[in-house]
Formats: sequence, structure tokens, C-alpha cells
Amino acid sequence: MIYEVEAISTGKIEDLNYSSKRPMRSALNKTPFSGSMWLSLTGFTQDEQEYKDHGGPDKAVCLFSKSNYQMWQDDVVELPTYAMFGENLTVANLDEREAYFGNQYQLGDAIIEISEIREPCWKIQAKYQIPDLVKRMSTSGKTGFYFRVIQEGYVSCDDHLKLIKTADKDTQLSVYELNDVYYNDRKNASRLSYALQNPYLTSKRKEKLQRLLTRAQ
Repeated sequence: MIYEVEAISTGKIEDLNYSSKRPMRSALNKTPFSGSMWLSLTGFTQDEQEYKDHGGPDKAVCLFSKSNYQMWQDDVVELPTYAMFGENLTVANLDEREAYFGNQYQLGDAIIEISEIREPCWKIQAKYQIPDLVKRMSTSGKTGFYFRVIQEGYVSCDDHLKLIKTADKDTQLSVYELNDVYYNDRKNASRLSYALQNPYLTSKRKEKLQRLLTRAQ
């Protein structure tokens, strides 16, 4: 299965003036690169992260489906064509319901694996001046997601995403399902227990789920 990548984007940390209430430093405004770029264990070499809840080996690459941009067509006058929410990979359509933790994909010479949900933050809400953006995106399950890098390598700007390994069936967990549990069904001990069995979740995610499960029991 090959997923069309419409843009591969990177950005530098900068001071942004989207909020008058609090200072904002972010690499949210990303642009597509040309040629090729090295993808390391911590991300693209020209992509900067603030590393407070962003970036790092478990969040090396962020993906968002362009098909999900349509959710915001009534809120944004002109929808961007790439990196609307600061993602590295703008893919035509990779639905969160079919994106399973542990799925591996070839991207150029690199291999990446789905590792974490995207928790939308106040910065994208401030950029688009949509007061309930975080809540709407979170509860919809259409948040995008992160990859860890299994094999480093060069990625060209016109490379696409090829599914090369599917997560184990017995513990299979989609990004959509985890989003639904985490944001909409936090007291469901059965679903939380199942999610915690997944071997591909990050240690930080498992800690959060374990705290929810402890309160739910």
C-alpha cells in the first residue's frame, strides 16, 4: 500500500505573534524542502523542535492527512495546501482508523513506525483563532500522529509512504481508537487495559493510560 505524500515540510523555531496573551516560540510554520534531506532518529536535520512535548525519538516525524483539512473549511477563509498544523508529512489520506501503532513505512531510504498520537496544543488554536480547536480536534480523533525512526536515511521531497509492515493483530490498536479512549472514554477500564497491552506505545503514553486506569478501577 502506497500513500501519496503531498508535501514534506520542515521549520525553524521563531517568535510568533499569534497570541497577545502569552509569548509563543515555535517551529509551527513549516515549508516544503527541495532535493533530499537526512532523516535521523530525532527527525529531519533541518527541522527544529522546542522539545517540550514536541520532538524527540518517539515524536521524530509528524503526519497529518490533508483530507482532514476539510473539517476546518468553515473556520479558515483559505485552507493551506501543506503543513496546516505544523506537520512534517502532509499525506493525501491516511485515516487514523487504519493507522495502527507499530505499522512501519518506507519513506525514501528511511523506515518509520507509528508511535504516538498528536495532542493538539494551544499554539495551533492561537494561529487560526478558533477558540475550540483543541477540543474539536481531540474529540474527533482526527489529530494526526507521530512516528519513530527505525532506520535513518535520506528522504527526497517527492518520496511517498509505503506500508511495509503491519502491527501484530492480537494487540492491534489504531490512532483513532487510542484518541477515542484518551479523549472521550477515559473511565472505560476495559479499553484502557487493552490499550496498555500494546507493545509499540511510548513509555510516557503508557504512564498516562495507567493513571487513567487506576482512577477508573
